Amino acid sequence: MAQVLDQAANEPPAASEVPPFLGLSQRQSALLVALYNETDPDFAKQIPTALPIAAQQLAAEYEKRNSVGKKLERANPKYLDEYKEFETIQQEAVEQLSKTDMNIDKAAEGLDFEGNNRHDLLLGSFLYGGVRREASGPEDRASMSPVASPNFEGAKKLMERAVKLGCTMGAVQIGSFYIQEDKLANGKNMKNGEDCKKLAYQYYKQAADQGNPMACHKVAFFSENGYGCDENLDRAIEYYTKAYDQGYPDSAHNLGLIYQGHTQATAPRKELKKALEYLEQAKQWGYAASANALGRLYLLMSKNPQVAKDSGVEVDDKDEYIVTGIDFMEYAADNGDADAMLMLGLIFGSKDYGLYDMDKAQNYMELALVRGDPEAYNYLVRILRAKMAARAALEQENLENFDKLSLEDQAKLIRQVAKEATPEKVRHKQCSSTFCTNTEQKEGDYKKCGRCQRVSYCSRECQKEHWKHGHKAVCSTNAEEKPESTSTEEKSATQ
Repeated sequence: MAQVLDQAANEPPAASEVPPFLGLSQRQSALLVALYNETDPDFAKQIPTALPIAAQQLAAEYEKRNSVGKKLERANPKYLDEYKEFETIQQEAVEQLSKTDMNIDKAAEGLDFEGNNRHDLLLGSFLYGGVRREASGPEDRASMSPVASPNFEGAKKLMERAVKLGCTMGAVQIGSFYIQEDKLANGKNMKNGEDCKKLAYQYYKQAADQGNPMACHKVAFFSENGYGCDENLDRAIEYYTKAYDQGYPDSAHNLGLIYQGHTQATAPRKELKKALEYLEQAKQWGYAASANALGRLYLLMSKNPQVAKDSGVEVDDKDEYIVTGIDFMEYAADNGDADAMLMLGLIFGSKDYGLYDMDKAQNYMELALVRGDPEAYNYLVRILRAKMAARAALEQENLENFDKLSLEDQAKLIRQVAKEATPEKVRHKQCSSTFCTNTEQKEGDYKKCGRCQRVSYCSRECQKEHWKHGHKAVCSTNAEEKPESTSTEEKSATQ
């Protein structure tokens, strides 16, 4: 009996018993566990719990590295002090509510709302503004908006008084409330037809004009994208530069993207030397996305000598560009950038550069999936199926190991067995070519691959380039396993 129980314990769970994880559907999750059971049975049993735990850990590490406090370390000390003041008072509000069993009036006893006590005004705002109306159901996201609080207007007035006392972070906070209202409720909680996006811009502008670098970055981003204001690239560059001058890494990154000139609006501003300088500075300030952008740029240099010349980085051996590009992307991946993880998985999963390594490709795709990139699921499924096919080839043909196959035969084997897991509604915002950093202006601008319908390109040239350098090996018309649609955030610029 004990032997039977041990055997049962070692058997993989049935597909219907696998819980969904990492935002995947139950069917996707079950398929992934089944594939791992064939390639790595011991790990297969741990996947439903191990991967979500890893996701939490990586997310926490990423947030710590990219906290507002760290971004403000190079700014005027006033703004870091304000941020720390906010954190301290918010924690105090939580503790006060806990002590009084969520009785707000009791928690606010003794606070001076009549005078100019900034601490008390901020604490009162947090106490009263934290209340939310009761949700009408699980789909009622609008009730989660700060503007939905029955005490919102009163709490906002207390915050505005703190702003008048020199607290620029108060204006940033109010601006963030209106952004949340837009994202969660699409302005449904606004009274008298007010535009929450315009109000968000106005409050950020108020703080930006007092020098707050976080607010300067927001005003620049809004101006670049026409959010809550007119689209104005000159104003965007002006405010990005103000934030950059105080060491704000997000603004350095976005300036780098602007001077790459990949969009119709930024093309006249194209200066690759300047783009390289901004991206390198942002990378030095610990901004992982900039290291990824640098990696892409150096890989592009290896293919396009004019890009290298315009960037002021000319070397005799093009392999130096490749080595530098991969180093930058590995730095980005090590620091939590999901797009860098995905790109490295694609690079190591293709024959390009002589870097073909299925184990590395699998590792980076796993990391990208754990970091929340839904595209990684499709590639990971292909890699695992390719490994299963390789094992079958070993058994059937008595080959000593898969790695001794020629690269051509390996690619052929992958083409024969890889089945697509194509999302129907994934938003393709960036050109899928390995060496291109172009971003579409509107969703759906780029043309999809005619066979697989899961990758998109800014031009016919990029499609041909990607086909030659990896996509050919994995492209298929088979869409047997289709994951549910999951949207991805904008990768080309930070908010």
